[in-house]
Amino acid sequence: MQIKITKSKSERNTECEDSIANYNVSELSTDEFKTAQYELTVPNSVGGIIYLCLPRQVKESSELIPPSLFKSGFLKWYHQGPNVTLNLTSSESRKKLSLQRRQVPSDQNTLRVMGIRLEAAYKEPDFDDNGVPILLASQEHTIRLFGEGFTRDMMITFTTDTGNYSMHCALPAVRGFPIEKEDVFVNHTVKVKINLPPIPLDTDGFFLCVKQGNSTSLFIHQGAEYWLQIKTYEKLIPTWASIVIIIVCLSFSSLFSGLNLGLMSMDKTELKILCNTGTSRERKFAQTIQPVRAHGNYLLCSILLGNVFVNSIFTILLDDLTSGLIAVIFSTLAIVMFGEITPQAVCSRHGLAIGARTIWITKFVMVLTFPLSYPIAKFLDCALGEEIGNVYTRERLKELVRVTTGENDLDKDEVNIISGALELRKKTVSNVMTRIEDVFMLDYETVLDFETVSEIMKSGYSRIPVYEGNRQNIVTMLYIKDLAFVDPDDNTPLKTLCQFYQNPCNFVFEDVTLDVMFKIFKEGNKGHMAFVHRVNNEGEGDPFYETIGLITLEDVIEELIQAEIMDETDVFTDNRSKRRRIAERRQDFSVFAEKRGEPNKMRISPQLTLAAYQYLSTSVEPFHPNVISETILRRLLKQDIVIHIKKNKDWRTDPTNVIYDQGKPVDFFVIILEGRVEVTVGKENLMFEGGPFTYFGTQALVQTVGIESPSVAPSTMGSLESLNIDSLLRHTFIPDYSVRASTEVLYLKIKRSLYLAAKRATLMERSKKGEHQTEQQFDEEVDKLLHSLDEDDVVSDGKRTPNRKSSKTKSQEIKDNLSLQTSPKTPSHYSNTSPPHRLSARDINGSIKSSPVDDIQVSSKDEEMSLLPKRS
Repeated sequence: MQIKITKSKSERNTECEDSIANYNVSELSTDEFKTAQYELTVPNSVGGIIYLCLPRQVKESSELIPPSLFKSGFLKWYHQGPNVTLNLTSSESRKKLSLQRRQVPSDQNTLRVMGIRLEAAYKEPDFDDNGVPILLASQEHTIRLFGEGFTRDMMITFTTDTGNYSMHCALPAVRGFPIEKEDVFVNHTVKVKINLPPIPLDTDGFFLCVKQGNSTSLFIHQGAEYWLQIKTYEKLIPTWASIVIIIVCLSFSSLFSGLNLGLMSMDKTELKILCNTGTSRERKFAQTIQPVRAHGNYLLCSILLGNVFVNSIFTILLDDLTSGLIAVIFSTLAIVMFGEITPQAVCSRHGLAIGARTIWITKFVMVLTFPLSYPIAKFLDCALGEEIGNVYTRERLKELVRVTTGENDLDKDEVNIISGALELRKKTVSNVMTRIEDVFMLDYETVLDFETVSEIMKSGYSRIPVYEGNRQNIVTMLYIKDLAFVDPDDNTPLKTLCQFYQNPCNFVFEDVTLDVMFKIFKEGNKGHMAFVHRVNNEGEGDPFYETIGLITLEDVIEELIQAEIMDETDVFTDNRSKRRRIAERRQDFSVFAEKRGEPNKMRISPQLTLAAYQYLSTSVEPFHPNVISETILRRLLKQDIVIHIKKNKDWRTDPTNVIYDQGKPVDFFVIILEGRVEVTVGKENLMFEGGPFTYFGTQALVQTVGIESPSVAPSTMGSLESLNIDSLLRHTFIPDYSVRASTEVLYLKIKRSLYLAAKRATLMERSKKGEHQTEQQFDEEVDKLLHSLDEDDVVSDGKRTPNRKSSKTKSQEIKDNLSLQTSPKTPSHYSNTSPPHRLSARDINGSIKSSPVDDIQVSSKDEEMSLLPKRS
């Protein structure tokens, strides 16, 4: 208990405002804490009426400055009222208040403490230079006392007043602490649990005082030796403030760890890419981070220093709140879980956004740690050099594009193009060239006739190498456009055309890379095709250049885009593997070329044959593709059907110049190819002139006999049975006009028998291609069928007389076949009866009439029908 005196008179519980003095008060006796006796020692200079002031603790006050910056409690002195006074002027009062030192009772002279040992402390204690323990205030500690005269009811206390042994303890700091009674050992040592307040600022420490257990005894000072002193300290920061600071430090530790990964993982190159190609949000974030990230080492040092700083504060404060082991375990777990793993996992995915939104914190830390982090950063810049950022090589960039497929917005074709572009420098022309043995080439001595031009068109190439003698001796190039002014009928030598155009050849070595080759092709000085050669030094002779392949711009572009380029003229998908293109079959004009070994037939140019073919298949209805297939029509035009009428002096009276004679039956169709004819029509002899591609006699080809089939719809082609029956009958067409050549005329003469054979071959083609019959076997049968027409023509011209007996036999065989082929569903009155009469028809060209069957004609038709397969 402390008492202060004042000279000012005031009401009770008012604050003592004037200067007050602190005087020692010694407890003499107490009676169950209700009455007590004290000794008040005042100087002799103090006199008159004095008033008493007692202290009272105030927990909260904003008006007073605390004695310690971090102390949470405050003390104020309050007046005890005008009635509680002491008058120091009279001698009687002065006698009562004079200092009278009391003697220590004889029973306490033997109680003395010789030493103190700290048994257990709330936290690991510190020691000053003299070995005095420094304990945490307001916490329980255990000390052991060594001395003599100890009893089980003794008590101890501490005071801040310095004194000698056997003096009374003035102003004890705390109430008495009893000893652990079960721990008294031979009256020389005891153990006591103490809880001391914070040491005042103007004192040196706490000194030990002891007394016996009765309430009237006094606490006896044990002396001021260092081994009998204890000091205390209090926490600089209150518990609630420590918890708040720990949470803040842990948050900043998480932020610094995340920024260390998020910001430092984005190098300058990546930020530049985001500034130029990112979304609007990414560009904004990247532009915010880029100035700070430009100082890489400075940023790194600042973040790490800030992280270490907050982690250290966090650990120290946690150690103040808890014991050492708990602080180590909890701080380790908290820093690892909340300060490292979680923020780094988040910032590895969202580091750009977090770094941009917390950039002001980063800048503040960089400024705060500038004195230490900037010199370290400069040293690192000098030692390690400038930070360049991630640089992707060709292989790394290719692999980056490949492994991110599916995550980025690139499709497969774009990935292939990027990969192909990156591999151009690694590949050489020898890896992608077409081998020389697979190249379509022309001999320098070749003649540009229709067959050669057709073969060139069939190949599908626009640039054709020309060799002389050996295929490896490439002398020039032939472009398809060079054939624009060449007539195949002129049989122009290829040599003449090459000498005129003189297209150069480009030769490169086999080890030239594709990027160099692509650059050469882009310049276009030597064309878009090059021949690959190498030096052959094998053998005993001198080394020489050997052409081993061919490369084009298309080959390089195909490697660039990693895909095959197909145009409308390509025949092969790949020149190296020779895989043929699966596409619609293009027209083969080589079928119109003249065949060797047939000198007796009249020949026309392939161009004229092609023109006739196209006109008949499109403009003349009996020759439409749904009646006669294109394949059969082309073969039909290869037959001996070309007639050439030459003009002579007597051409008006020469009967060979008459193609059609009015009133005379004919069985053939005529189309004029070259020249002009005079046509006389009707009884009035009306005349007009016809030119090329005028045709006559379509009625001689029209089928007029058919077999009824109620369940099947009629077709343009008819049936094989109707064709067989129609071929047995002799049909003639009587024109009501005359056709005579007026100039030299070249025309096609297609007989009815040939036309029916062509229709039969078309039916065979369409019916047998679905069966198990090879195309070669079918071609042989069709050629045999069409070739039989030549024999019929010989019979009709009287050059060979058929065997009548064999004709009848064949005729009977045909009839038997027809009777067998008749379906049971076919009406019975069509079998084993005479053929039905022809239906007469008439058009502007004349009429069709029926005539009796001639034995000779029947025999010729029987020979024709016998060429059909027996199963048909």
